[in-house]
Amino acid sequence: MKTKLIFLVMLIICISCGTNNKPVSDAQKEKIKGEVKEVVNTFYKGCEEANFGRVIETCFDSPDFFKQLNGKNFTYKDFEDMAKTYFSSLINQKFTVIDEKYVILDNSTVLHTENCTLLANYKDGHSVLYDPWLVQLIFKKIDSKWKIVSEVEYGVKKSVHNESSIELNQVELNKQWMGTWKWEGANDTTIFWDNKSYGTGLEGHIRFVSKGQAFMERKEFAGYNKEYDKYISAQMTKGEEIEISAYWFTSKNTCIQVPFEYILNPEEASFRIEMEFKSPDLLLATTIIDNKAVITDTVTRVK
Repeated sequence: MKTKLIFLVMLIICISCGTNNKPVSDAQKEKIKGEVKEVVNTFYKGCEEANFGRVIETCFDSPDFFKQLNGKNFTYKDFEDMAKTYFSSLINQKFTVIDEKYVILDNSTVLHTENCTLLANYKDGHSVLYDPWLVQLIFKKIDSKWKIVSEVEYGVKKSVHNESSIELNQVELNKQWMGTWKWEGANDTTIFWDNKSYGTGLEGHIRFVSKGQAFMERKEFAGYNKEYDKYISAQMTKGEEIEISAYWFTSKNTCIQVPFEYILNPEEASFRIEMEFKSPDLLLATTIIDNKAVITDTVTRVK
């Protein structure tokens, strides 16, 4: 009986393997290609619209799912978290297909490759061009539905002018910072920030005060850079090294600040500050670390 059972299991396995490895006819290939192409179109449309839900529905939620982006590996959960954050920072994306191929490996496995360029437009006003950009997707038919089980993307990227963004006069908008600002810090600390106009930039003096006594001071000098269309800020605290950052307005009342080395790719900065002028005398400053908001400070104009 045991021998017959083993033989039956082996027979089922052989039949199953034989079915998958059975040559696929040209007619079947065209049918499979058409089915997979619908999912491919859904995937790319979701990417272009920065629609997380549309993209994730094409992927197989499984420990076997694998994604690689320019050499960095992601599990399904890693990919899900990354995609949510990435898409939330975008206005849209535009794929330009150079060529694509569909390889029918068997009746339940398809390899799709695409050679393309990709233009990503971000909400903060900058754009990134990925050229060339190569995408490889592996599809498996699971419960009668084609799902992406593996995704590999790699290529070269560079910052470009965002033609879809609203033209902003950074020098005029920067005047909103002039005057004296105050916000309450931790441990009964009050921070005063005095800004004076200096050419197209500003000269700032920052004081940290506790119990009526200034215990730390910082000088800032910020200037407009025409090449980047952004402000470059140098801050020096007594006894510490100089800090260089970049900031710019992404709308008439919102501004972003990142370390200078991320001036061309702020989406990759592990630390940034996003500021919003709620009125000429009130702004909110949110500190974001590893794409997570850790604190929002309320800053008010004193004069």
